[in-house]
Amino acid sequence: MIVSSLEIKRLNGNHSEELTNLLQNSTQQYSQYFIPFPFDLEAISGILSKAIKDQIYGIYVEDNLAGFYMLRGFDEGYSVPSYGVWISEKYSNKGLSTFTLQHAISFCKLNSIKKIMLKVHPDNIAAKHIYEKYGFKKTGIDPKIHHLIYHKDL
Repeated sequence: MIVSSLEIKRLNGNHSEELTNLLQNSTQQYSQYFIPFPFDLEAISGILSKAIKDQIYGIYVEDNLAGFYMLRGFDEGYSVPSYGVWISEKYSNKGLSTFTLQHAISFCKLNSIKKIMLKVHPDNIAAKHIYEKYGFKKTGIDPKIHHLIYHKDL
């Protein structure tokens, strides 16, 4: 079967239940490194509903939500956004994380954003490999959660 539709769509409060269900249906082990916010409806609804400058996008395969990515920090006044991505296990290892990363870099370049930041768990070897391949450089360690901090100049 050929996939006829692959889209990235901006998410808003109307997508809260759909995103909550996707995240809550993943195993704890699979999502262990992704900890930007609680996976409950109230938290997700608040994040999606309050995003003005922050960018939160869903990745849809055949109209099914397969994951999402974020460029956050703009609403708090940061000039360097924090990139984060989560792809459901069903769609992992299909290039979707790389797809969102290229989309995020293009968004930043189109908006004259000069740098992008991300955090990754030290044991998340696959993610570190992707980010380093894309030119991200390790710049520190988050003292609260001990994730590695990476930056990329655009």
